[in-house]
Amino acid sequence: MYPSISYRAADAACSTGNFLLQNYKQALDTLENLRRELHIFETSTKFSAKDFLRWREEETAFLSVAKRKEPDVLAMKVSYVEAMENLFDIQ
Repeated sequence: MYPSISYRAADAACSTGNFLLQNYKQALDTLENLRRELHIFETSTKFSAKDFLRWREEETAFLSVAKRKEPDVLAMKVSYVEAMENLFDIQ
């Protein structure tokens, strides 16, 4: 015999299932639309999907180097501006 399940629990499970199904359908629709948009972009420009992947790799490499440490001069300028803001707030 099956365990007793309340109407609320069954309704919640049904709602959750419907929510997941609708999100899945939306994701498939989004993928199809983006593929179409990418194809239009590629045919109207000299760029391709490979360019996007290369740009992402280049940006990731740049940001990994850039975020290691900001230049001391820049850090000093930011500290100065913060100190001036604090001074004006106090006065």
